[in-house]
Amino acid sequence: MILLAVLLTANVMMAQKKDRTDAFMYNKNGYYDKAVTSIEKCVNHDGFLGMKPKDQAQAWLYRGTIYFNIHQNPEFSAKYPDALEKAYQSLENCVKADPAFAKDPANAQEIYPRIAAIAVNYFQEGVDNFNNQVFPTAAEKFRKSYEISMNGANPDTSSLVNAALAYQKADMFDEALANYEELKALGYNQVDLYKNMAACYLGKEDEEHTLAMINEGLEKYPGDASMIIEKVNLYLKQGRGEDAIADLDKLHELDPNNASILFILGTIFGDDSHEIFDADKAIGYYTEALRVNPEYYDADYNLAALYINLSNKKKAEANEITGFSKKEIERYNNLVKEAEDIMRTGLPYAEEAYRAQPSDDLKHVLKTMYVQLKMMDEAKALDAE
Repeated sequence: MILLAVLLTANVMMAQKKDRTDAFMYNKNGYYDKAVTSIEKCVNHDGFLGMKPKDQAQAWLYRGTIYFNIHQNPEFSAKYPDALEKAYQSLENCVKADPAFAKDPANAQEIYPRIAAIAVNYFQEGVDNFNNQVFPTAAEKFRKSYEISMNGANPDTSSLVNAALAYQKADMFDEALANYEELKALGYNQVDLYKNMAACYLGKEDEEHTLAMINEGLEKYPGDASMIIEKVNLYLKQGRGEDAIADLDKLHELDPNNASILFILGTIFGDDSHEIFDADKAIGYYTEALRVNPEYYDADYNLAALYINLSNKKKAEANEITGFSKKEIERYNNLVKEAEDIMRTGLPYAEEAYRAQPSDDLKHVLKTMYVQLKMMDEAKALDAE
């Protein structure tokens, strides 16, 4: 019985060795289906664990090589969609089965470059999915690439950055924040980290943590314009235009020729729903924005809208006069004249906005201005377009 058991064990070991050798040869000659059949028979055989660690490691190395080659071959990769994962798990098992085998320079040259290549493949799959806006899958691929890189001396933080961003794009804010926190723990402190974490908290409608993250970023990058803009945007979202002005003034000092900053200041002062409404300041900031960028459509549009609003207020004030005394009639005429002058001042901005981005709404506004200013030829020409 003992002899029989020994013979059976020997036969099993020989069969496994033959399967492993067959797998190697099939793989070498590109017969990947047959290579898979042979290597799976080897590693899944009842006696596999009875093999020497070195032999097990060799089998796992062959399996990893086979599946990696399959993944790289368009003819076979569709048939084995999990080939890349199987390649990675096989190479991991190779190292675990016999660390001494994996440290041997000849074997290490077969193992670790392939593991690095697998990480690169996962990263590329992440890029492809990200570009196709399949953000959850992209995040998983980037995350996998990062986790593989953690086995090396230098974890690939770029994979983790992309994983976090993909989660953020997918509105999976908790997952994104977890990845960003991991980046922070690794010492990654780029300004975009704080901006993106703030955006995630804002996506969760957690404005308290949003502001806290912005302030944390500003502590590290006190002069960073983009962080100040993030803070301003939050204030504007909260209807706290007054609080935003100090930050914008600071930003304007840092970047005096930034038309966007000037435009935002114009928007804040030009909002007549707030106590800080100041038409003269708004006009000044919009005009300065156009000096910096003469083709700034939004500044032209907002200036035209502001002048129309101011003109309408003068007309409304005039219409409140109900008396017919000489003084009241004179005041009425003056207000109407002021309204017309204000409208005429705003006209070039409306015309420029229409030239830049023609639309039916703007066309209607512009025609109304022409009619009110008794510019009938211009109104007819506009109709003829």
